[in-house]
Amino acid sequence: MAVFNGTNLGVYIGGTIIAAAQDVSLSLSAEMIDITTKDSAAFRELLPGLRSGSMSCNGLIDFASANKDTIDLWSAYEGRSLLSLKFDDTGGGAEFTASGYITSLELSGGTEDTATFSATFELTGTISQA
Repeated sequence: MAVFNGTNLGVYIGGTIIAAAQDVSLSLSAEMIDITTKDSAAFRELLPGLRSGSMSCNGLIDFASANKDTIDLWSAYEGRSLLSLKFDDTGGGAEFTASGYITSLELSGGTEDTATFSATFELTGTISQA
């Protein structure tokens, strides 16, 4: 079994990891087309339709990082930039790449607590696995 530590996973923009991330995720889905007819014996029949995906991450705000930080995320959001994204583990395992846009960006901080961020990227076009 090739189980590995989730710390090795990261979301990258243009090959540079997003700084201070604590949690990352890749979500893939497929819409289903209903092809049920009166001949379906009262059971629903489906065909796969459009596929889509998203990547997300959250973590600590680090304005001084050399990696992609919340200022870079803001710039991409504000500029409606199409980003080259990668979901990868640093151990050389599965790598997923796609283009996407930031659809959600949140910065927050509580009293006597760390400042945090969360970002969601909706993927567009082909999602590849290497």
